[in-house]
Amino acid sequence: MRPAESAPESWGERLGTRWRELLGDGLFAYSRLVMLTSCFRVEGWQNMDAAQTSGRPLLWSLWHEQMMTFVVFADRFLQRDDFVAVVVGDDRGDTLSRYGSHFGSRPHKVDMKGNPVAAGRAVLHIVKALQGGRQSMIAPDGPDGPAYVPKPGVTFLARKAEAAVLPIGLCSRQAYRLKRWDRYMVPVPFGKLHVTIGEPIYANRRDDDQLLAQTIGAALHRTRTRAQVMAGIRPFL
Repeated sequence: MRPAESAPESWGERLGTRWRELLGDGLFAYSRLVMLTSCFRVEGWQNMDAAQTSGRPLLWSLWHEQMMTFVVFADRFLQRDDFVAVVVGDDRGDTLSRYGSHFGSRPHKVDMKGNPVAAGRAVLHIVKALQGGRQSMIAPDGPDGPAYVPKPGVTFLARKAEAAVLPIGLCSRQAYRLKRWDRYMVPVPFGKLHVTIGEPIYANRRDDDQLLAQTIGAALHRTRTRAQVMAGIRPFL
């Protein structure tokens, strides 16, 4: 029996896909402008050095509100094409995949609700990439919240890859916050970005998921609070 062929995309679907790709292009152009015009104050480089020296895969972790700010930071200071990224599996993933591809990263769409089998394969690709020497980033409370509550994805990736989880906090007084569940922070050009890198958390396959999630969540609160203090902002959740 011949396998069923998928229906070709309609004109409307093609237009929607192209629009989402254009949004990804626009996001890249904007974040690159922010990177080129911003000043950075970064503390905790020694923690990144310790994680790299450990020989373990690097898994950067941050709350979802800081995602664009992290991309700006990574664009300036990290090896961009060394990243393998997790993106949401719905239409938003088209935009984010396009956005990430401009940096040379390798985005993988993960849709646990729509197709758990395909999502599982994508996650395994990410684990293998981490074990092969690439690094990744993940927002434990993304993509839809609730804010500041870690989901199982971060602990699964960290344990399977036996990664060094690097908690990072980022903040800027020159930023716009979207009125949504995570108060997503959009840094503006010509601002100052404050970044703190926390001590690495070394995950192992037999770690307890709940305990590891609590440890990562507490570290993300500390780095976020520290970045807010560095920026002269009263810490808030």
